[in-house]
Amino acid sequence: MAKVTCARCGRDIAMHELEAKTVARRGGFDTRYRCPFCHEDVKDVTDSLA
Repeated sequence: MAKVTCARCGRDIAMHELEAKTVARRGGFDTRYRCPFCHEDVKDVTDSLA
């Protein structure tokens, strides 16, 4: 199972646990991910894969 580590609280988060918000933009979609524990934005999920 793929996990990311939150830079702020240091917890390992399974991909299905991430809070995601997707917004439609003129040039496509913008998706933001947040830690479900401390609510810090996870800037680049692919760079944070553990």
